[in-house]
Amino acid sequence: MFKVRATVIGFDEDEKRHPCHFQYKIGDTVVWDGEKFNGRICPSIMRPFAEKVSILYNSGGRHKEGEIPNSYTPFLHSPYSVYDPAYKKFDGVGFRPTLERPEQNYKFIPDVTLFDNIPGLKLLGGPGTGIRKKEILVCGDSHTHMRMEFEAFDLVDYGDGLPYTRRSLSILNKIPKKPGIAVDKIINEFDDAERDNIYPSLGQNLIWTLVGELAVLDYVKLEDGRTGKVAITEAGKKKLTAFKKSLTAEEKKALRM
Repeated sequence: MFKVRATVIGFDEDEKRHPCHFQYKIGDTVVWDGEKFNGRICPSIMRPFAEKVSILYNSGGRHKEGEIPNSYTPFLHSPYSVYDPAYKKFDGVGFRPTLERPEQNYKFIPDVTLFDNIPGLKLLGGPGTGIRKKEILVCGDSHTHMRMEFEAFDLVDYGDGLPYTRRSLSILNKIPKKPGIAVDKIINEFDDAERDNIYPSLGQNLIWTLVGELAVLDYVKLEDGRTGKVAITEAGKKKLTAFKKSLTAEEKKALRM
């Protein structure tokens, strides 16, 4: 799940003759961090603004033409869960996977059980196009036509996407320890407790989705898809180092970092 930055990049019309009444200026930014916006959003563009952010929050811009951006959402590969503050040291929020709920006739099977079945939605993973395609929004005011560019630029720091960031970075932490490891072998680097009892529980499809997020951010390099090799990049090493520094001693122990 991605942080998204929106930047005012220009005005298609004469902004001096017809100034933007929200007083946007070139270079103004708004950032979505996973739970809140930091910056000013003109109410006249609020609906299309939210749509652009939602697209990139889910896919990072790696979706192909005709694909639904939500097809890359890792949440749908996750099991049911309950809130348990004791688990915050693992996922940053405090969710505990509940892999079995007999009273609901529910049993989570990785790569088989989906959190929800959405008609017509084909779930995808991996790096997609491998490119962080940007989105453009043009204000509907014909006198100014303010132009704003949206880009996914990192993994989220807050909100219900944070557990996926932590899982992604836990995966990233395993990769340099086994140079040349194949994507479909990463799961073997987690023991049963790490794999099943930290939210979200891991399966091959979820790992492939999260590795795709790392790849599109240039934190890893992939060879030959989900059975090919994966390697950490210099940008990935810097990201991993910064993440480890942000953790408490308790969190480092819980995440085995």
